Amino acid sequence: MSGEWVWVDSDIGVPIGARVKETPSGQHFLVDDEGKEQKLSLEQEASLRIMHPTSVEGVDDMIKLGDMTEAGLLRNLLLRHKQGLIYTYTGSVLVAVNPYKDYPIYSNDQVRLYQGRKLGELPPHIFAIAESCYFNMTRHLRNQCCIISGESGAGKTESTKLILQYLAAVSGELSEQQIEKQILESNPILEAFGNAKTIRNDNSSRFGKYLEIFFNKDGVIEGARVEQYLLEKSRVCHQALEERNYHIFYCMLAGITAEEKKNLSLGNAKEYKFLTKGDCILCEGRDDAKDYDRIHSALKILTFSEKQHQKILKLLAAILHLGNVSFEGQFASFKSIGMICTTHSLTHRSFMTNKERVTKPLSSEQASDCRDALVKAIYNKLFIWIATKINSVIYKKLTNNPKKSYLSIGLLDIFGFENFEINSFEQLCINFANEKLQQFFVSHIFKLEQEEYLKEDIVWNNIKFSDNQSILDLLAGKPCNLLALIDEESHFPKGSDSTLLQKVNVQHKGSKVYIPSKSEHDTDFGICHFAGAVHYNSNGFLEKNRDAVSYDIIKMVDISTNELLHQIFENELSNNGPKMANNRKVIMTPKSSLRQVPTLSGQFRQSLDSLMKALSACQPFFIRCFKPNNDKQSELFDRELCMRQLRYSGMMDTVRIRKLGYPVQHTFKDFLNRYRVLLNTTICNPKTVKSTLTLKIVALIQSSYRVTFYSTSDINSVFTVKKMSGQEEETSFDPSELQEAIPRAWATPSPSLDEDEDEDENEFDDENDEFSFYKFSILHFQDADHKHITQRLKKSLLTHDDEPDNLTEDEDIMIGEGPTLYRQLSQLEKLHIIVGYAMSRPGIRDEIYCQICKQLVNNHNRRSRRLGWTLLSVCLGIFPPTNLFLKCLENFISKGLRDYKEYCSNRLYRVIANGERKELPCWVELQAAKSKAPIDASVTLMDGRSVDLPLESASTSAEVCQAVADQLGLKDTYGFSLYISLYEKMWSLNSCEKHVLDAVSQCEQEMRRQNKEEKDAPWRLSIRKEMFAPWHDCSLDPVSTDLIYRQVIKGIKNGEYMTDKEDECIQLAAMHYYIQFGSEYDRENVQSVVEECIPTHLIENKSMTKWIQLISSPLLQHNSFSHRKTLMSFSACPDDPMFLVCKRGDLLLVDKDESSHDRDWIRARNERTGDSGAVYKRMIEYLPTLTKPTDAIPSQKKPFAPVNTLQEEETVAPVSLKEFAFEYFRSAGKDAGRPKGTGKEKLWASSREPLKQPLLKSLVRKSDLNHMACSYMGDYPIKQMRSPMELTDLIFGPATQHKELQDEIYCQIMKQMTSNNNRLSMERGWQLLWMCTGLFPPSDNLMGHAQRFVESRRRDLLAAGCLQRLLEIHSKEPRKLPPHLAEVEAIQQNVMNIFHKVHFPNEKSDMMSLEENRYFFDCLRQITSVPKKGKKVKEGSPANISTKVIFKRKLWFNVSPGKDIIADLTFHFPQEVPKYLHGFHNCTKENMITLGGLLFRAQVDSDRSQFVMIPRMLKGLVPADQLKIMVPEEWKKHPLSLCLLCSTSSTSSPQAKITFLRTVSSWPAFGCDFYEVKQTCERSYPNPLWIGINKQGVSLIDPTSKELLVMHQFNRIIEYYSKGNSFTMTIGTLVRGNSFVCETSQVSV
Repeated sequence: MSGEWVWVDSDIGVPIGARVKETPSGQHFLVDDEGKEQKLSLEQEASLRIMHPTSVEGVDDMIKLGDMTEAGLLRNLLLRHKQGLIYTYTGSVLVAVNPYKDYPIYSNDQVRLYQGRKLGELPPHIFAIAESCYFNMTRHLRNQCCIISGESGAGKTESTKLILQYLAAVSGELSEQQIEKQILESNPILEAFGNAKTIRNDNSSRFGKYLEIFFNKDGVIEGARVEQYLLEKSRVCHQALEERNYHIFYCMLAGITAEEKKNLSLGNAKEYKFLTKGDCILCEGRDDAKDYDRIHSALKILTFSEKQHQKILKLLAAILHLGNVSFEGQFASFKSIGMICTTHSLTHRSFMTNKERVTKPLSSEQASDCRDALVKAIYNKLFIWIATKINSVIYKKLTNNPKKSYLSIGLLDIFGFENFEINSFEQLCINFANEKLQQFFVSHIFKLEQEEYLKEDIVWNNIKFSDNQSILDLLAGKPCNLLALIDEESHFPKGSDSTLLQKVNVQHKGSKVYIPSKSEHDTDFGICHFAGAVHYNSNGFLEKNRDAVSYDIIKMVDISTNELLHQIFENELSNNGPKMANNRKVIMTPKSSLRQVPTLSGQFRQSLDSLMKALSACQPFFIRCFKPNNDKQSELFDRELCMRQLRYSGMMDTVRIRKLGYPVQHTFKDFLNRYRVLLNTTICNPKTVKSTLTLKIVALIQSSYRVTFYSTSDINSVFTVKKMSGQEEETSFDPSELQEAIPRAWATPSPSLDEDEDEDENEFDDENDEFSFYKFSILHFQDADHKHITQRLKKSLLTHDDEPDNLTEDEDIMIGEGPTLYRQLSQLEKLHIIVGYAMSRPGIRDEIYCQICKQLVNNHNRRSRRLGWTLLSVCLGIFPPTNLFLKCLENFISKGLRDYKEYCSNRLYRVIANGERKELPCWVELQAAKSKAPIDASVTLMDGRSVDLPLESASTSAEVCQAVADQLGLKDTYGFSLYISLYEKMWSLNSCEKHVLDAVSQCEQEMRRQNKEEKDAPWRLSIRKEMFAPWHDCSLDPVSTDLIYRQVIKGIKNGEYMTDKEDECIQLAAMHYYIQFGSEYDRENVQSVVEECIPTHLIENKSMTKWIQLISSPLLQHNSFSHRKTLMSFSACPDDPMFLVCKRGDLLLVDKDESSHDRDWIRARNERTGDSGAVYKRMIEYLPTLTKPTDAIPSQKKPFAPVNTLQEEETVAPVSLKEFAFEYFRSAGKDAGRPKGTGKEKLWASSREPLKQPLLKSLVRKSDLNHMACSYMGDYPIKQMRSPMELTDLIFGPATQHKELQDEIYCQIMKQMTSNNNRLSMERGWQLLWMCTGLFPPSDNLMGHAQRFVESRRRDLLAAGCLQRLLEIHSKEPRKLPPHLAEVEAIQQNVMNIFHKVHFPNEKSDMMSLEENRYFFDCLRQITSVPKKGKKVKEGSPANISTKVIFKRKLWFNVSPGKDIIADLTFHFPQEVPKYLHGFHNCTKENMITLGGLLFRAQVDSDRSQFVMIPRMLKGLVPADQLKIMVPEEWKKHPLSLCLLCSTSSTSSPQAKITFLRTVSSWPAFGCDFYEVKQTCERSYPNPLWIGINKQGVSLIDPTSKELLVMHQFNRIIEYYSKGNSFTMTIGTLVRGNSFVCETSQVSV
């Protein structure tokens, strides 16, 4: 009994945990969770309830709790709170406990950790919920929402921001825009105006918010929209004790400049009554001045102008000034900022009688209320205006597009259930909203439970659970509900709070959930909410519900001079605004005298109904935020408070539903481990345990206990298997066992205990072996030996001149054997990281091999050692070592494990012979490396057969092709290539040195991009004929003939080979029939031939019956086809005496008498052989000559090819878009503008009539498509002359911005190039097609047609270039801008190779960096298209800006002056001198003298006569800020001049430049790029200041003192972007990020 955990009763009404202990005398006593001891009697001991083990230790998902009670949930939260674990699951619901301190669990690494992981794979985290929302949205294309609820101070706002930041981070990886930043920056603005400090929370949201984030189909954020609910207006005028007004007031007073305070007549916060009523000015933990800077920065990012910003400040200042107005009987005119409030406006009220408007004076108390009403109205309207302005920015892109074309994730951050000492109308509305959300939550949980049972095929009875429908009926459901009565009474002129209460009591006193007033004079009533009874004070209900802006306020606004005030009251002024007549009297002109003003409850209900409708259409996720105590203490857990939150958060409803159903839900792993003892076997592998045995366990359990079910979907989950020896073998990855990176990259079963491993550790220490690893480590390692270590390396083993200083600084994957791996990666991911480094940085390949070898030497962990050898073997199949380490590595392998020696040696030999791989290793070769076995692959042949053969990492397509040929006996292998296909995509690997597994890796990467497993990639290999010229000789190789024949037949059927002639299809089918079935006729066989040969669209155009008839006709008439496959032969088979045997180039003499026009063959005599016979007409070319031609003439003619060979362009008819048009073009009709009698237009053929609508039917309903392609070609007339550049901009400009237009452009160009006899038009058409193929690819549907279109016109000059560009652009990203002027001018001259001059840097270069991932001409086009300020550039014509393309050094990693003289003189020196002369470096006078002499020598070399020119050369010798020390003539007389001359007297110009570089390279700012910026976001920094960027990070420098203010390392900069002249970067973490905003003209375009 002693040591057991039990449940004991407590004073909070819920049992708590306690442990049984025993005194030395044997007496038992209890110690509860709070540390209190209590004695235990024998009767109590007998009635103790034993605690379930899950409640003792705690679980991360409370569904797993054995004690599924309130006490079990509460204790689980307590245990996790003590452990610092703030997140816990309850199924898919996340419980988040506010820790009241910062946790380092929201970094970018954590984002990457949870990205792509399913819910439950990793410990509970809010990022897991965010990832589930994102994954479900992109995978299932369904909108998601996340409902975040909890009490004030529970952390709802922070949770909302964390999800938003996660989504922005994930989307930002794919996005090229900055909408994510704008959405994030809306938070500080809305918080400033809508949040305040309360007793419970320092940043309490005083409004509800629903943020809907919209994504495109790729999962990239496109925009967002904010809906705000029920701002607490009364806080502007009144605050409870120890509470503050809204943050913005305190931030404004702390953050604005002294000049702004003077202009606004503002002082300190203590001077204003509206800010001191709560007797709380400062808020601990908040920096109001710094917050103001961030608000100001956020306003800029959200495009609030400075003028608008100042207007907002004026209104806020006016509110503060109004709060200081006193009403004591003497009234003076009070002038506010930007508006005038006369004493009459504040001290009189007007009301309408039957005939006229009457004005009466107010008491001081009434005047104060009038002032408060004005202030609340202004602030509320200002808040709405700001939210609307934010929406106009973040929702701008979506306004012109239908909402349904986007996916969305909604984040609901809304007030939690409230129950105060005095509850008013606001609490009633808030609790009504919580009732609606509670019903939504419970119904969803019930629905999930039901779906789980259905998924597992469990028989169950319908669960009945209590909901809160009766409460909702009372509030807003049934007729005469509470809110309806409040609205009704609000519209009665004589309605009052007391009459309202009377009606409510009479109407609902019989309801079980309504608590009527105790007496007639009592102003309270109560409602039994789902979270408990709440009593409401009815005073002020009607006034708050009316929420009407009074006539007097509208009048005051109308006569105000404040522009922003007019904007925020725009609706009121336009609907019921007072109009000023000529006599200056105000006349009210109501829009409708019968129209009732909407009440606050009515507006709130309408918004809530809209919200619930939106939530119901989404897949919801729930986050329940808890606060552990009311004192904001990080270590305190208030059980009673948390119990109350558990009850009204819906957690107990979840438990109740679970308990009514099947409460115990084990995973298969837990189920098998717990009940395995019931099996009569020691084998317990989940892959081998039969379902019958499992069902036996279930039956045994169910016979004694309550029904339990487990998820069969978890049968294959990984779990611990105990062997008979007692040793545990973990099949899952355990990072604590293995090396931190290289040997730790795998998780394979360990070898058996009796396995013989013959590796001799001492062999690696042979000092006498020239190529031993030990000898290599002494010669080349920096500060390490050659043996295994268990700590992380501090720096790399080898020296790396061109790499960062420490290769392993930020890469836990690479080196060392620490206790944990921070990010849990799959084996393949670890392999990709290691190999990815080697492929991208060839200089560290030896480093990787050395680290692997080091961790294998003297490694006594057998499993780790074997895994290391596996990793080594994988690397050996991907890339070779350098010659430096090659011999040593060969020696090392020869001394390794016995079963790895030969395997690794062979892989090393193969990778050296076949070359390094181009892609990352794939899953299949990783599995093969573990077993040291080849990869079994199957190559499909065109006749349906397949050939099995082994592959390994170095296998090339040529080797595979040869292996297939050897197995088949294929002799004529010329032109056969290996192909790989994935789904519907197929591409050629040729028969060359391409690595086959590189293509497999590409397939697996595509699977990963689609969020699928690499191992499931359905790639297939096949072999087929790719090169047809020179033509195959059938007599040489029947195997080859058969394969080609099958390929052609399939190709014709699939549309790969096309012909527009019906006769050819019939003849081909007839020949195929003869080959397949011989001369005997059978109709069914003819039908099968039609199905095999004739393309589907041709069959559909006619009918199957018609085609059978057409093919049957020649079969019945002629039965003399060759017994060979005549389709593949150039001429007839020599076995058939009827046909003539001839070769290409033979001269044939036609027999005139035997010639006939009604047949497709003629008789002729072969002059070469003298034989005569029949020859098909299509296979000969007539020579117009009267005499016998010489032998040279036929050889000069271009060769011709058989009709079915598309590769020979001379005999192939030009392909059109006719087939494509049948499926994708709009229906053709008679155009109104076409001449009569012309019939329907051929949409795929050229026309001189302008297009009236797009060609593609998908764009028919979309207007504004241009037809300027035909204008450029000269086919359509245009009203005004345009330059070629203007036309190409009009043609391609919209298509580069809108992907859906790209196919239309291709189709329009190819249409005008079809059946076009205008030579000039065709020339320009090819020019357009050449430009188009370099901008963007056609869609997959159009790609094949476009390729065949070009291939069938190879004789044209630009055809080859167009084809090459078409194939290249298909695998690249499309261009962003239309062609550059240089491209247009070049192609107009039919020049396809464009040369551009590239300059080297010089001292006076004004350079702009071109983006590495952008096309060269796009960069130039963007730069040259930027017009100068004040100058308008004509649309379509480029600005005349002179540009230079300069090649210079950008990254300055480990630049050592003197090591590369050419780089120093050409790049380093010209780039560093301007920075020095500008004065960016902080140098001493001695340095200045030395460097001045070196620069002098660099310019004049050994010409001493130039000494007298020093005064004129000073600007090129001395930093600019040091020139003012003396006038130029004094420099010549100064001793410095002598030093300049003497110090460099024996130095040549190149030597002087190198010495200069060596001097400045020791300075901290060496290699920096400097920028002069202006900033106002950080008051501790000067304005302006300098920004320096080098390999260490981003430095902020004081321009005056040149001292470093701060240096931000790159890993601390979580985000940066630029817009216009503004540059923004965020420093810190994902949660605690500080934005630095500056402006500079040097921002990259």
